[in-house]
Amino acid sequence: MDTLQVRGRVRVEDLPEDTAWPEHEIIDGSLLVTPWAGTTHQAVVGDAYFALRSAAPGTVTVYPGANVRHTRDGESDLLIPDVVVAGADAGGGTYLDAHEVLLAVEVVSPSTRLTDTVTERAVYAEWGIPAYVVIDPVTRTSTWHGDPGAVAWARDALHAVLPPA
Repeated sequence: MDTLQVRGRVRVEDLPEDTAWPEHEIIDGSLLVTPWAGTTHQAVVGDAYFALRSAAPGTVTVYPGANVRHTRDGESDLLIPDVVVAGADAGGGTYLDAHEVLLAVEVVSPSTRLTDTVTERAVYAEWGIPAYVVIDPVTRTSTWHGDPGAVAWARDALHAVLPPA
């Protein structure tokens, strides 16, 4: 595993390409490192991904996790939602730009509960991502933020397997 040595703000360009790293995200130049998620979390991510993938219109692509980057004033922040819905013509590289994302889905983990429910909710809104859903893997319920009507098909698909809280 590579080491990361950074003074000051962390940039996307500072991160190693080594996939053995745990999940790493950047918000306002601060690095957030979290362990790989447990099996209950991953099972709920799979349910959400397959529900969305099965219902998705041809105008979108559903990703089982993706690097979402937002650049402001020449500096990039990075989040990795558990499931991402973007326009069908988005992507093609390592990152999706935030303006290409229609829906971000986060499944809460014990180590990231505050980040998933408060911090990322504010960040996704600031980035202009139309809808954001938080799923509690224990209760298997979903809480929607933003404009779920913008992706009504997705809301309906997720409600079928993960009802609203």
